[in-house]
Amino acid sequence: MKNSNVFGIDLAKHVIQICKIDKHGELISNKAISPNKLKELLGKSSPSIVAMEGCGSSHYWARLAQKYGHDVRMISPKKVKAFLQGHKTDANDALAIAIASVQTGIRFSQIKKEDQQWLQTLETSRKFLDKERTALGNHIRAYLYEYGIIMNRGYKSLREAMFLVLDDNDKRLPDCLKNTLRLLWDRYQLTIEQFKEAVNYKSELVKRLEPCQRLIKLEGVGVVCASLLYASIGNGREFKNGRQASAYIGLTPKQHSSGGKTYLKGIDKQGGDKALRSALYQGTLSYISKLPIEPRTQKEVWLGNLVKRVGVKRACIALANKTTRTAWALLNTGSCYKSTVLTN
Repeated sequence: MKNSNVFGIDLAKHVIQICKIDKHGELISNKAISPNKLKELLGKSSPSIVAMEGCGSSHYWARLAQKYGHDVRMISPKKVKAFLQGHKTDANDALAIAIASVQTGIRFSQIKKEDQQWLQTLETSRKFLDKERTALGNHIRAYLYEYGIIMNRGYKSLREAMFLVLDDNDKRLPDCLKNTLRLLWDRYQLTIEQFKEAVNYKSELVKRLEPCQRLIKLEGVGVVCASLLYASIGNGREFKNGRQASAYIGLTPKQHSSGGKTYLKGIDKQGGDKALRSALYQGTLSYISKLPIEPRTQKEVWLGNLVKRVGVKRACIALANKTTRTAWALLNTGSCYKSTVLTN
C-alpha cells in the first residue's frame, strides 16, 4: 500500500472532511462531504490507505472501508496532534491525519469487530446505570439528611428508612416534600431493575461468544473481565506477543532508560484501559484471597510464594499481567486453557 493514495478523514456527525493525497505525495483535494458521499467515495475508489482518528463512529467507518478493500489505519488523536500545522480546522485536521498515517514508527489502534463493539457498548451502558443508581441513592440520602434523618450505608438501610419516612404517620419530613421523595424513590428502584436487566443482557451475550467462554476458565476472570478482555484484545493479531497486549492495557512497568541503563518503575495508572485493569485487579484479588492452604496447581504455588515475597497488591498486578498474556495466547491460537495440576 506504499504506492497507494491516502485519504485522511476527519469524522463528524453531519459533515466529514476528506483530504486526498496521491501516491507521489501531492495534495489532490481537501474538502467537506456528507456521510452518504463518503460511502460512495469509499466504494468507488481503488484500494487506498484510509486514515482516521479513533473517535465515535470510527470503528463503523473503519469496518466499512475494509469491506471495500482499503488499508484502514486508525490513529490516536494524541499522535495526530504532532503533525497539525496552523490553526485547528477540519481541513488541517484531515491533512494531519493523512500525514501521520504514513509516518514510520506510528502505532495504529485496533479496529474492533462488531461483537467486540457490542460488548463494549453494553459495558458502557451498565456503567452508566450503575453511576445513576449511586447518584440517586446519594441524592436521596442528602435529601433526608437536610432534615436530620440519618441512616447507615447500604441499600437495606436506605430501603428501611424510606419505608418509615414515606409513611403518612411519620412527621419528620414535611408533607410537601414527600411526593417528590416518592418520585425519587420510584426512580431509584426502577434504575436498580434496569441495571440488573443490563447485566443479564450482557451475560447472555458473553455466553453466546465462544472466545469469552474460553477466557472465563482463567483464574480470577468472570463475565466482566472476559468481556472486557475480548473487547480490548480481539483475536490478538494486533499484538506481536502477550507482553504487548499487557502493555496496551497498562499492566507492565514504566520504563526510563538512558545511557544504556534501564530503570523500571510501577505500572502507569494514567494510561491503558483503566476499566479492564481495575476489573482484572478485583478479579485477581478475589482469587488470591481464596487461595487454599495446600496448593493444588503450579500457579497456586507460584502465587503463594509471590504473596509472601512482595505482598498481596503486587501479586495481584503480577497475576493480572500473567492473565492478560495467557488471554492473548488463547485468543490468538484459539486454544483452551488448562491449569497444571500438581502430582503427588
